[in-house]
Amino acid sequence: MTTPVLVRRWTEGVAVVMPAYREEDNLASTVEDFLSTLESGGHAHCVVVVDDGSPDSTGDVLDALADRYPGRVLAVHHEQNMGYGAAVRTGIRAAMEQTELRRLLLTDSDGQFKADDLLDFLRVQQEELADVVIGYREERADPIRRRVNARLWTVLSRMLLGHGSRDVDCAYKLIDRQCLEDVELHGEAAAISPELLAKIRISHPRVLEHPVRHYPRVHGEQTGARLSVILRSLAGLLRVYADLTRAGHKWRWTSRLLRPRDTGAAFVTIAALFVSIGAYVYYSRQGQTLAYPDALSHVLIARRVVASPTAGVAQLGGVWLPLPGVLELPLVWVSGWYQSGFAGSVVSMLAFVITARYLYLLATRMSGGMRLAGYAAAGVFMLNANALYLQSTAMTETLMLACAAVAVDYLDRWCRSGRYSDLAACSAAALLGTLTRYEGWITCIAILCVVAFVGLRHRRNWRMLEAHVIFFGLIALSGIAAWLAWNAVIFHDPMYWQDGAFAKPSLWVAKGEPAIGHLGAALKTYLIAMRDVIGIPALLLAEAGLFCHLVRTRLASTDVAPYALLALLPFYVYSLYSGQRPLHVPEVGGLSLYNVRFGTAMLLPTAVFAGYLVSMSMAAVRKSHLKRHPNRWRRALGLALGVGVVVSTLGTPGVATLAEAQAFRSSPTEQANTVAASWLRAHYDGGQVLMESFGNESVTFESRIPTQNIVYEGSFKMWGPALRDPAAAGIRWIYLRTTPGQQDDADLVLSGNPELGTVYQLMYKDADRVVYRRKDGR
Repeated sequence: MTTPVLVRRWTEGVAVVMPAYREEDNLASTVEDFLSTLESGGHAHCVVVVDDGSPDSTGDVLDALADRYPGRVLAVHHEQNMGYGAAVRTGIRAAMEQTELRRLLLTDSDGQFKADDLLDFLRVQQEELADVVIGYREERADPIRRRVNARLWTVLSRMLLGHGSRDVDCAYKLIDRQCLEDVELHGEAAAISPELLAKIRISHPRVLEHPVRHYPRVHGEQTGARLSVILRSLAGLLRVYADLTRAGHKWRWTSRLLRPRDTGAAFVTIAALFVSIGAYVYYSRQGQTLAYPDALSHVLIARRVVASPTAGVAQLGGVWLPLPGVLELPLVWVSGWYQSGFAGSVVSMLAFVITARYLYLLATRMSGGMRLAGYAAAGVFMLNANALYLQSTAMTETLMLACAAVAVDYLDRWCRSGRYSDLAACSAAALLGTLTRYEGWITCIAILCVVAFVGLRHRRNWRMLEAHVIFFGLIALSGIAAWLAWNAVIFHDPMYWQDGAFAKPSLWVAKGEPAIGHLGAALKTYLIAMRDVIGIPALLLAEAGLFCHLVRTRLASTDVAPYALLALLPFYVYSLYSGQRPLHVPEVGGLSLYNVRFGTAMLLPTAVFAGYLVSMSMAAVRKSHLKRHPNRWRRALGLALGVGVVVSTLGTPGVATLAEAQAFRSSPTEQANTVAASWLRAHYDGGQVLMESFGNESVTFESRIPTQNIVYEGSFKMWGPALRDPAAAGIRWIYLRTTPGQQDDADLVLSGNPELGTVYQLMYKDADRVVYRRKDGR
């Protein structure tokens, strides 16, 4: 006899669940809105409010509501603040245990959602036989910063959890309680919403999305954008992801991450991550992550895209390539990350980890699968002091190295397999490189030459050769074409990046530099930069490895990919020779260090060929007369080579890149800039500031004046009028650099303007800079 299954029949109605924290001015109106709307609509209802340890009178307001509407308002209190996620969990549990209403509406108590939309949701749920109706805000009544953060959060959580919602943190979700019966929630802060949706979808209910109106907050302030809340939400999201993965509900690539096919690559990746974080913490505590003036400029550019008098993508400019700035945009919104430079450093840190991983993969494949070669290559890169410093900054060299490492790794795969998927990945990485630094253009062209060479040597099919070159070129070269088009549209000159007012080589290269027109001096200068950045021991290992590779492979079409990494050596030498790039070392011309970081471009081939030398040495052991105890000698040689790699990596004469940055920061001009910036930070009292950016980056950044208040040469249609008549343009402060022969445009135009003595008052002056403030205080 079969035992009948008892199905409990719930009461038709809605339990409205809302957490409340510091909502004393919003709570009563929000609760009464739902009570009156549901009562007039004839729906059984109960409003469950969880006071999450509010320090104001929210709890008292809630108790008064519960007394006024007994049985219709259920008051739940947390003794202390436990966070949004805990409040939502408590509210759901109370509604499930203390009511028998069939449906739960999860919403907020801040008054940004109205009860009228609930009647529409109930209609849709009934007509469409839906188990869950998720709201999404067609027009979100929040500041742009919150809208961008919410969009990024939705995309990230959707990628990780697959919840399928277009607006995951929209606090308007109507759920049949049966979908919540067996769901266990653990998410903290904002992670509770994606966790809820992801776990509900496991049982495959019918889920619909429906628009809901969103209203501006009238009272109180939002807490979701605080850094502590963001970090808790991210940590909670990762925990939810791990829970779902362990339960077998997530994607195969996660399982591969937890149980990687190549444990060596996983080890290198994790090791690089820890080394990267350690180096950043070290240099950050020393206050050196923004020592390079260009590092300040990079974070300034990204910040101005989102916060300047003329904010928008045009603020990316036309001189420096856009990818670094674009990658910083999601982080530069956070003021602390912008001011500390972390928004730029984190891009370099991720690039550092990617570079180490792909160097391991490339060197391992070059050596026939010998992991020790991969470890050696990754070690040469990861333990290089200059690489560690640059990856801690907002400089763009590390991102360029990552693009090159990925591109050449996939080029090597294509050379061996002929798969178009590998060539496509190679071209995509090369494309990103062309949008990072101009050296990426040279690497891209070098890879294109390798693609053509492989076609000639291996396949000898002209149609296939043409197809491969076109396939790679259409993708990889599109970045260069797009940049030329961008310059043509924005600056009306496709070559503005080379010939523009702020891009001319004459701005950086003095006429009497010893490398100009002297090939020997140019070569010597760059070789010394390589020595200072990479170190002689590592270079010697790489030179021996390169020789072995040439002898052993004889330029076989399957083994030529790594040679593309060598293309930047002649490029830099020619750039110095032709006067296109400045690079100073004391040994040539007695000049102080400048742009010595260019030497890092040779770090990739150094690492790869040093790793290859390790594999050749191990292969020699196998064939040697030491066959009686092969494992013993193999371990001994491996240890010796490992020690040799470490010694060679640490054999650099110092952190030349840091020394260059410190020398710049300690110069009299920068010291005076720091004093001026400190004065501005102490006396600036609001209003628009007229200040040229070029040459004044450190003052702009260190003064902490909001970038949206600074009118500079990139302020479209504002800079010119402000120079002609600052008072009419609403300028309150004027900063001028008056250095003879190096005056900024603002000083050149305004130095004879009578308004500076009548409308404006001199507030600060030193030998090379002056600051004016409007007398009437407007």
